Amino acid sequence: MTVGFGSDQVNQLHNGRRRRVGLRSVGVVQPRTLLVASDLPFARTNFEDAVAASNSFALAGTCAWREVVDRTMRWHPDVVVLDASVARLAGLAETVARLRAVEHAPMITLLVEDGAAKADIDRVDAVVAMDRGVVAVLEVLEVLASGAVLAMAPRAGRVHAGVTMDYEVRQRLSTLTKREREILRLVVDGLSNREVGSRLFISPETVKEYVSRILAKLKVTSRIEAAVAAVRAEFDDGDW
Repeated sequence: MTVGFGSDQVNQLHNGRRRRVGLRSVGVVQPRTLLVASDLPFARTNFEDAVAASNSFALAGTCAWREVVDRTMRWHPDVVVLDASVARLAGLAETVARLRAVEHAPMITLLVEDGAAKADIDRVDAVVAMDRGVVAVLEVLEVLASGAVLAMAPRAGRVHAGVTMDYEVRQRLSTLTKREREILRLVVDGLSNREVGSRLFISPETVKEYVSRILAKLKVTSRIEAAVAAVRAEFDDGDW
């Protein structure tokens, strides 16, 4: 998992200044509050489930990307996760600046799929790659928030690694039938097999068969991977 620290965070650590999210006292459980901003329903659900089972974090809430500043002002989370694991977030610099201006400003973490540009790393406190799942992300966030890690450079050559993969995914998406595209769009929206079946007036078992074919065509192993691949390849913006 790639981890990066922004220059502001490194300077603060070197100067001995601690953020609101500080070191944990030995033997005392002090869950940190977490706000997750993502435009993907299944990503928000995954974080809700993972945080519910975590002793290190309590969920302040989840929201869409455009709502993150308002929610931060209302809920005062210790850590804000900005989900850019599917596509680069428009207006990132402006949003981070507004978050910095909030009273009791949180630690700002950018969630990406492979890596991030240096400009992104310099804007936020930390950059974490989501290639090993939400539980692993929480484990990394716990270490980062503790102050135990000062900095780790992102792996070279990963900033634009997604370009070729996106093209390949687009090619695979083009092989889907009309019905498979309909089902994939509903999967991206976070619907279960039963909910998809109800929406399209087909049985959950039939939906399961369709989903299996979709996974095979996209060469992925889970509904989440299929949804991420579809959104990254701008599935809804093209007639695949």
